[in-house]
Order: sequence, then structure tokens, then C-alpha cells
Amino acid sequence: MSKERVHILGICGTFMGGLALMGKEKGIEISGCDENIYPPMSDHLQDMGIEIIEGYDSSELPVADYYVIGNSISRGNPALEYLLSKKSNLISGPEWLYDSVIKDKRVIAVSGTHGKTTTTAMVAWIFEDNNVDVGYLIAGKPKDFEKSARLGSEDIFVIEADEYDTAFFDKRSKFIHYKPDTLVLNNLEFDHADIFPDITYIFREFHNLIRTLNKEAQIIFPNDDSNISKVLEMGTWSKLISYDVNSNNKNSVMFNDDSKQTTYKIDQEEGQIDWEMFGEHNARNAMAAALAVKQYGISLKDSLSSLEKFQGVSKRQDILLDTEDLIIIEDFAHHPTAIKTTLDGLRKKFPKKRLLAAIELRSNTMKSGFHDEQLLHSVSEADLIFWKGDDSKQVKGLIDKNPSKFSDICNIDNFVDDIDSLSVAGDVLLIMSNGNFDNLSKKLLKKYI
Repeated sequence: MSKERVHILGICGTFMGGLALMGKEKGIEISGCDENIYPPMSDHLQDMGIEIIEGYDSSELPVADYYVIGNSISRGNPALEYLLSKKSNLISGPEWLYDSVIKDKRVIAVSGTHGKTTTTAMVAWIFEDNNVDVGYLIAGKPKDFEKSARLGSEDIFVIEADEYDTAFFDKRSKFIHYKPDTLVLNNLEFDHADIFPDITYIFREFHNLIRTLNKEAQIIFPNDDSNISKVLEMGTWSKLISYDVNSNNKNSVMFNDDSKQTTYKIDQEEGQIDWEMFGEHNARNAMAAALAVKQYGISLKDSLSSLEKFQGVSKRQDILLDTEDLIIIEDFAHHPTAIKTTLDGLRKKFPKKRLLAAIELRSNTMKSGFHDEQLLHSVSEADLIFWKGDDSKQVKGLIDKNPSKFSDICNIDNFVDDIDSLSVAGDVLLIMSNGNFDNLSKKLLKKYI
């Protein structure tokens, strides 16, 4: 019998690339095509012997049993139009994942506006460090693992579950397909303005997700998120497991002003963690992760021991350069709340240093201007802000609000050349984007290393 053949359109995205890695691991013949072929995912795929075709030329499409369609692929794509004309077997990434990988697994899904990637990596790492070989799919590059996805030998699968749409023919959120046994709701704010008119539409998608859970499933969430409360009030049928922040209730996380040493409590068990991660958001991420693995028999003590060794995820509070003259930190940012929590954490970590932030307005919601007023509040802890965006009018509007503190980045190479005159010895420069920021980090490192 010949091998099953699967071709993936949009293979170099973190999610679709993860599917390719697991498909290859299952013994499926995997290939794919994409326009944006760049590391680290391209390196992962090539190391696994997965053929990548550049572009979407229909004449280069191989014959396959299934064509997995990424949500970045839309009508008008020449490869897609050809496949539609041929009435080929098209399937979305999330649907293929459920049918081929996780249908018979116990699924832990990590959802929410912020912290999904880091929390998913935390959960996977706790299992790994406790010798439980789980499968996982992380939409980023976890430093504790060689790959961003694997099948695992155990019947547990950990997945980052986002609310973005599934495919051009399935506009439901991707997480609808996962049917988790444990659902982590980290937080909930408005995002993805390109597909959600307002936050009530996001509420509906999360409610639909909750409707897919069986009565034995667990939903883990913080008590102080009013938007999560609104979703839960729409109806729940599963076990609710909540935690509090800075309280001494049954499940709680308490952190000091410096956010360095944090105390966790689950049921009657209590412990502390002293680690390199910083900020309230990471304290919350760790609490959610510890509660999730608790449902699978891992104690709080063992979770905290594992988390003290947790190395994090690339582009999440990633210290790229640490010298007396300049510290460069890279972080993922697609929302003002993520910017604020990171800057607040850095201020506590470096109370006597100047904080400089280079921020790319790249996500559809950030570029829409919807968050402009919130953005101004989010950067209050920084001393200087350098904005980069496609819309010069939007960037100018932000700068006009505080011209002594704000300026723009018109050209990345010029900014790199000028960084010595813009900074003073001992500064901390935070680079924030949900993309590659025109390789700003790499160009700065090339300058200093």
C-alpha cells in the first residue's frame, strides 16, 4: 500500500508547519508550498526532509490525497483555484489535526488573547520535565524543545488554541475543532479586528467552544477577568476551576512588587518559584499551567520545580544582548495590554535604567487605530518610544500626543545606525512586534556582536 500523501498550502506558518512536522512523524508523505519561506520553520521542515515549493504555481502542485488549506489562503490564489476546479480533497488545518492526530487524545487547549504560546510551552515543558512524553503544537519556537510540534507517545496532547478563523471555507474559530478535555482561558480582550466587528463576536466564538466540551472537561480561568465571566454566564456544562490573584483563596497566585518571587497555592499545597521570567502576566501563565497539569496528576511542587528551569519561547521576553552599554530584549506584541504588562515587568526588573521601546504596529487591530488611545497608556513606563507602522498618519497621530517621548522609525537601517546617539550607557531597548520588524533585532545584533 502506498503512503498517504498530503500537500499543505501555507506550510511555513507556525501552525501549518507544526502540522507538517507531525504528519511526517506519522509516516505521511508531506510537502507544501508558501510565499513566505523563512526560519525557523523553514529550517525545521527542511531538516525533516519536507519538500517546500516557493509560491503557488498550480503547475507545480503534486498529486496528493489531501490538500490542507491554511487560513492565510484566500480565493484568487492560483493553486487554490486550480484545486477547486479539479474538485480535489480540501481540508482545513484544524480539521486535519483533529482527524489525524488528536481525536483519540486527551487534549489540553490553551486559549485567550495573551500568553497562549508561553502557557502552552509551560504546560508541555512541565510534562516533559516530569518524564511524560506528551504531544504538543506550539505556535512559536519553545527553547526547551527542538521542534515546535510533536506527536508524543502518551495520550495527552497540548495545543495552543486561537480564535482566528479556520479557512476560507470555514469561518469558525480554529479552536472549535479541538474538543478539549481541559480548556485554559487565560484572558479575553478585543483583537482580530479584521474578522470580528466587536468583542461580542469573540464572546460568541468562545461560547461555541465551551459548547463542544463534555461534562467531564475542566475550564481553568482567572476570577478577575470580567470578559471571561461574561462568556461563562452564557452557559457552561463542564467543571469550572478558577484562581485568584493576590489572595489566599483555595487556588491563588501572589507575587511581590519585583515580580521575581511568586507564591502559588492549589488546594492545600503551596510553593514558591524563583525564576528568570518576569511580570504579572507570566505569574498568571504559570498558575494556569500548574492548574492544567494538576488535572493529570502532576503536583504543584513538581510543576514549580519544572518552571524554575523553563527557558521560555523565542521572541517572548527574549534577552538578545546583555552588556553594560545596552540590553536588548525582544517580545511578541499584538495588543496594548501585552505591551503594558511587559513594560511594567521590565520597570520592576530594571528600576534604575532607562527603558526604550521600539514598537511595530503590525496586527490588523493595531493598524486599524482601534487601540490608539490604549496604546498611549500602555507605554507609560517607557522613557522613549519609537513607533513603526504602515500608516504614517496613524504614527504621526501618536507622536503628536507626546512629541518629547515619541518618535517614528521611517527606515530600519537608519534607526540601527542612529541607536548609539539615541541611547545612553545602561539603557534597556525593548523590541515589540508580532512579526520580524524588518529584521531589526538581527541588524542590531550584527552591529554589536
